[in-house]
Amino acid sequence: MTNLMRKSVFWGGAAVALTSFAAALFVVADPSMGIGGGMARAAQPVAAPKKHHPVEIQGPLLGGGHLNTRKWRGKVVIVDFWGTWCPWCRKQAPYIAHLYTKYRRHGLRVVGVPVFSTVADLKKYGKQHPNESWPQIFGKKIPNTALAQAFGITGFPTEFIIDRQGILRHVLIGYSPRTLAKDVQKLLAKHAKAHG
Repeated sequence: MTNLMRKSVFWGGAAVALTSFAAALFVVADPSMGIGGGMARAAQPVAAPKKHHPVEIQGPLLGGGHLNTRKWRGKVVIVDFWGTWCPWCRKQAPYIAHLYTKYRRHGLRVVGVPVFSTVADLKKYGKQHPNESWPQIFGKKIPNTALAQAFGITGFPTEFIIDRQGILRHVLIGYSPRTLAKDVQKLLAKHAKAHG
């Protein structure tokens, strides 16, 4: 798997809700490069959404259908850029699952964007980890490497935390379950106070 990822090169265009552009994209990720508390490093970003600005992430779903985070307005959304090959991603996933189970009825939603993972990898992982059953964006025409590059992903895992108005509030790079939980809880509590 490591050799495959080192050789993985994808060229494609990416559509971003905030900015529509077509660019030649080059992404190489090496999961053996663990850095700073746990992450794998990706290529230099082409563009990235800004914190405290609106963001939408969309694409075809693994298993069929299409998702646009715009449909989740009124919810707090975690977008998990990850890979089945990434040990820090796999280590953080149970914490995301715990948050998802605990806060789903309070308006938490999760979507994964698996990068450098095949359909077979994802199906195998899903069988081994049935509690991590949130939707996964999986593009065939536009690979997830292009989507990750378009959103400025520089390491794995990366979590985007989007508030109920569709504003990107937090970007967490690397293994950071405590910060993730705290950020999600704050956004959920803010809504509860406003309507309490």
